[in-house]
Amino acid sequence: MTIKATSALSIVVIWATMTAAVVAQPGQWWTLIFAFLATGAVGVSAWRRLGMSRLTAISGTWLGTALAVGYSEAGVTSIFAFLATGAVVYSVMRRDALMIAAGVAAAWLATGIVVAVNGDGGAWISVFAFLTAGALSNTRGNDARGLSAILWWGIAGGVMLVADGGWSYLLCVPAFLLTSASLGFGDFHFPRGLEWDLFERDDDSRTMQ
Repeated sequence: MTIKATSALSIVVIWATMTAAVVAQPGQWWTLIFAFLATGAVGVSAWRRLGMSRLTAISGTWLGTALAVGYSEAGVTSIFAFLATGAVVYSVMRRDALMIAAGVAAAWLATGIVVAVNGDGGAWISVFAFLTAGALSNTRGNDARGLSAILWWGIAGGVMLVADGGWSYLLCVPAFLLTSASLGFGDFHFPRGLEWDLFERDDDSRTMQ
């Protein structure tokens, strides 16, 4: 059993970004707790090849977090960065889904830049960056889905910067929803009936209908 390079690099990125953030803002030392937890999320699967896609998503997540923490002392973003890391590591994301990963990174970089420039009052948008990461990383979709995240989060982030926060922070909600709306909801079908399987055993040899 060997440690995969993409797993090791993910851990290096987490600590390099957050160490720099804490050096800039020593009072935010406690964010290293969530960097440690994120390390654990990656480390317990260190023998598994994460691929460039997960490495890219994790790098974007923690770079955005480091910007928010280092410039605006928005330590709360580290909590959701940890959750996003877990969502990415244990997702169904293909190892070559670089555009999906770029979408995750875009959401977090937009969040980090906005919070760094506007202040920690907008730190709560990291909740929707986390939700976007979870939605994207758990789809087996095509590149268009990652491009959707880049587009909507790019627009939302740009408006937040121009408007200097306030009401514009609410744009993170449609950015998440519009990104999620591209995840192929058209494939969902409501059940046509109710099958009474209350007393069936797991080893039932009959074919499921």
